[in-house]
Amino acid sequence: MSIQAPSHIEYNSSSEYSESEYDPNDERWDDWEEEAQQDLKCLFCNELFTSADDLFNHCSHHHGFDFQKIRAELKFDFYQCIRLINYIRQQVLNNSELESITSYTVQNIQSVINDDVYLKPVLEDDPLLYAFDYAESEDDEFDKDVESNSFELKGQDQSIEIDPTTPLEHELLKKLRLAEERLFNTEARFKTIESQFNDYRNMVKNSFLDVYSDIKSERSTGSLKMTSTYEERTNYYFNSYAKNDIHEEMLKDRVRTESYRDFIYENKDLFKNKIVLDVGCGTGILSMFAAKAGASKVFSVEKSDIIERTKEIVKENQLDNIITLINGKIEEVDLPVKKVDIIISEWMGYFLFFEAMLDSVIVARDKWLASDGILAPSHCRLLLSAIEDEELFNDTLNFWNDVYGFKMTSMKSPIKTSAIVEYVEPQAVITNVVSIKEVPTYTIRKFRLDFTSPFTLVSTRNGHIHGFLGYFDTWFTRDNHDIPLSQNIDDIVEGVSGFTTGPQGKVTHWRQTIFLLEHSIKVEQGTIINGTIDCKKSKENPRDLDFEIRYQVVNKNANLNDTEEYVQKFYLR
Repeated sequence: MSIQAPSHIEYNSSSEYSESEYDPNDERWDDWEEEAQQDLKCLFCNELFTSADDLFNHCSHHHGFDFQKIRAELKFDFYQCIRLINYIRQQVLNNSELESITSYTVQNIQSVINDDVYLKPVLEDDPLLYAFDYAESEDDEFDKDVESNSFELKGQDQSIEIDPTTPLEHELLKKLRLAEERLFNTEARFKTIESQFNDYRNMVKNSFLDVYSDIKSERSTGSLKMTSTYEERTNYYFNSYAKNDIHEEMLKDRVRTESYRDFIYENKDLFKNKIVLDVGCGTGILSMFAAKAGASKVFSVEKSDIIERTKEIVKENQLDNIITLINGKIEEVDLPVKKVDIIISEWMGYFLFFEAMLDSVIVARDKWLASDGILAPSHCRLLLSAIEDEELFNDTLNFWNDVYGFKMTSMKSPIKTSAIVEYVEPQAVITNVVSIKEVPTYTIRKFRLDFTSPFTLVSTRNGHIHGFLGYFDTWFTRDNHDIPLSQNIDDIVEGVSGFTTGPQGKVTHWRQTIFLLEHSIKVEQGTIINGTIDCKKSKENPRDLDFEIRYQVVNKNANLNDTEEYVQKFYLR
């Protein structure tokens, strides 16, 4: 069967989504008022903490790594602490088994803490890097001075003469001087730490430009420079959105564009007299919808050069008095307002996360969205099933077994690892559909965008499985509430709208993502496929995705312990 885009598909799916990913730790981000209040992620596992002390105690008791003790014994300075934190986070990122480790030792620690490559943050905007007092040891020295009463005032105004006459007054004066000394030392230490933090922030911003850039340590000059490779990738991404054809394809996607339009126009009371931020505005279509719906001001941010034509479009439609276009990355621009009421963005990519634009929306949300603000869309659900498509399998893989009488099986190598973005007929789906990632945009955190999710698929008929299939559903709500797993995209709920990119719906420019198996799986109705899917940003280019799928096939009456586990790696570029 050749895969072609049908003219229209209006098929209602009755399948229930199975729960495979639940995140009990997400909290309302609008409760955080300052950066210091952000949750701190454990160096090893996904536990979150409100203070650095609690986090380091957890690392010591549960992972056998006493950061505070090592820091004190080796007398780490500010930057050595930064390097060690980033080193450990990088090791855990490279080896997920470390998440459950109970005893951990850093090999060649002196080399690690003096290697500038580990100044690069592993977690973007990692609050732990700014959350604890690196000069804590000074408190210990001061406490010793207090115990011995050997302190002297530094920089204090001692012009006030106090002449104690009783033992009680002498004791009170001593306590007063002790308090003054501690206050002075604390203020001085705070200014030092604040200066170090600011220096580090500026260094990261100026040297790395983005947490994903590849860096090299240049010991001769002590400087850190961004590689040209990363710069080329970044420019390529934004330059691709400067061309007409990509915007034409998105605008002609009626499912996409009309879903946004309908949510905005059908909820004009939400937009009337409100300030709206459009992240990645492109040609400005969503911004113009918002302006027409009654928004008092729309700030439209776009990095690519398409913004020059967008300015003409906005002016042509006489909306330049409402819409302000800002050229730049959302992570770097400044808005003339402190808060916005609504953020709209069409950030979704292939397999939902391709191109990593949700990261930018989260930055905008945390920085500018009012506590009672609205995100559109407010919820996405990433779904997985399996398909039977023998013709696709033969055309893509088996073709190379016999090419005019010659074997060319080496040509299969890149195909076996490349995820395919294509349209799939609904009748190709041969299993149930399960949720592998729930994405509540109002609360999701950046570090949760990379994920590993278990899944269980059950064959609905006899046949062969040739690949796994991924796609996503998207919802718009008036109040950012999470969509329960029991709610399907076709369910009619007041105040909620949305669309699917699945094969059972109308075609979209996102199509579906196919993970073609190296060998097909013969199944009967009721055959179970247990597995896990690991999805992470590529280390070479964080806008790309890397996958690992592990699965076992459990036929009727089979012993689970006797089933073989299969592993395939894929990438989406």
